[in-house]
Amino acid sequence: MWRFLTVVFLVAVVLGGGLFYAAPLITFYDIRSSAKTEDVAALAKLVSFDSVRTGLKAQLLAGKEGVAAPPPSAINDPVGATGNVLKDVSKTVGKAWDQLTNPKAPKAPLIPVVDVDSYLKPKSLLALTYGAGEDAPKFDPASFEGKPPMPKYTFMSLERARLTVDDAERGTTTFTFERKSLTHWELTHIALPKTGEEAAAASPAG
Repeated sequence: MWRFLTVVFLVAVVLGGGLFYAAPLITFYDIRSSAKTEDVAALAKLVSFDSVRTGLKAQLLAGKEGVAAPPPSAINDPVGATGNVLKDVSKTVGKAWDQLTNPKAPKAPLIPVVDVDSYLKPKSLLALTYGAGEDAPKFDPASFEGKPPMPKYTFMSLERARLTVDDAERGTTTFTFERKSLTHWELTHIALPKTGEEAAAASPAG
């Protein structure tokens, strides 16, 4: 009897561990399927749209310079926060003075307008799971030839998992999932391919 219970316990542990490991991958394919059928209600349960929107906007605005760390917190680091404010004020005053003393001086470049929501439409989310990167809003998944690329794990912990999709022309798109319950995971971040990755993906090392 004890041997039978031990076997049952071990089988349950193995099955539970396997399900836990596979859950982010299942969520990825669920997102792909829901996006393909434009099931917005299902996507709302699978994707943290606020988190993904924030991450995409930061990347698109940063461009080649990359995303910077958040500014110092006024609560946790009042000295750093104060210094940051003074630095911004100094820059603003300096720019205003330059405009007054040298009106012909080139103006600071305008901040580009980024339509982040265009990346969060079902069609665009589907394109992102295909590795379309920044081209997702204008990419037509129906024109994709062959079998859609399979995601692969690059990181796994008790709370977070990262899956990547490679594209020979655009580079690697990374999807970050966070665990919300024992088996329910939610997409919280999409890292778009970086400039130069396409060359590394297209040409083998050595």
